[in-house]
Amino acid sequence: RSSPHLPPSTSPVPSSLFPSCILPSVSRFTLESYWENTAPEWDRGNVPWIVRILVRWGIIALGFLAAEGVVNWLWSPPDRMVIDGWQSLFAASAIFHIVRSFIRPILTFLTCPLQLITLGLFVFVINAVILLLTEEVCSWFGVNYAIDGFFPAFVAALVISAVSFALDRIVRRNMFGPRWK
Repeated sequence: RSSPHLPPSTSPVPSSLFPSCILPSVSRFTLESYWENTAPEWDRGNVPWIVRILVRWGIIALGFLAAEGVVNWLWSPPDRMVIDGWQSLFAASAIFHIVRSFIRPILTFLTCPLQLITLGLFVFVINAVILLLTEEVCSWFGVNYAIDGFFPAFVAALVISAVSFALDRIVRRNMFGPRWK
């Protein structure tokens, strides 16, 4: 049955059940439109993947430079973290990026109870371990990168994380706001 005061509808739902004054017309909402509207401009597919990797590599290299400066400024013997030249800087940051992409998920999974107890702050310990592992891998390839002990590695991990966070927000042009428009 249709209501005498409403126009006939082609919808399978009778119009008498849902008059237009109660439910306004709603446009369709799909997962695809959600994905497109919530991704930042940097991740929408307009930037090739190799450019994204190179930008991340550059951000990590800047994090390494900042970490070297902070670590050597904090400790009295100033050579607690050494990166000898720009070739070593780019090689060490690339090795760090590769080691982190493979080892960090495994270490995060294995230390899941510690992650829960420390509310995720144990990830900085994992990053320090990854920096120490990066030093070992760099020595295999003859890259002049050295870090002296766990505490300088921990401070370096904090600095690299902070620089990476800040520069990633600047690159995305979505400083601290949500990821949707």
